Amino acid sequence: MSEHEPDELGSALRVLAADASVPPTLSGGQIRRRGEARGRRRRALVATAAVVVLGTGAAVGVPWVMDGSKEDRRPVAIDPSIPSSAPVFVYAPPRIDIRTKVLTLRPAGEKARSFRLTMSDDVTAGKAKVAFKNPKMKLPALLSTPPETAYEVEVSWAVNLSLPNGEALYLVADHVSGIRMHPSVLRMPAADAKWVYDRLKVGDTVTLQ
Repeated sequence: MSEHEPDELGSALRVLAADASVPPTLSGGQIRRRGEARGRRRRALVATAAVVVLGTGAAVGVPWVMDGSKEDRRPVAIDPSIPSSAPVFVYAPPRIDIRTKVLTLRPAGEKARSFRLTMSDDVTAGKAKVAFKNPKMKLPALLSTPPETAYEVEVSWAVNLSLPNGEALYLVADHVSGIRMHPSVLRMPAADAKWVYDRLKVGDTVTLQ
């Protein structure tokens, strides 16, 4: 508030008090004019008081409003007890459909994916364990012309699936063209094989059905 505003208010109040104390010794017209003058001063007093009140309110209220606007701009805290609307993908055991020759895998937190396999019709149903993984290894292949002599071919992203009867299957990247792999080798495109290799863990159970 300005230092002159209290003086103006006090002066107006003193003028009104002085007017009230003067005895009515004037004529009727003079009294009427005096009353009109008092009315104008009274209105000026009210206006002055309003200015003082508004000035005081602005000095106090505006920072409060500004602080309130700052408060509204603060980031809203995330309540961990409120569930997210995003879907949650729960882990599902991998399985191989030996009839359609499709591997399906759904890791925790990811969507399920299915991969077409190049595999022998002689693979039987059962449950296999992931025994080990190797980014590079040699596996048996067969010559396409008799006699079917076995030899080894280097493959990538190999996942060993151990069967209860002691036999093993291998999930590998199919990047060798024109070669007949051993029936124990299940092949898929290299990008798919890498994805499966990264997500299958030693000890996982893969169901063949």
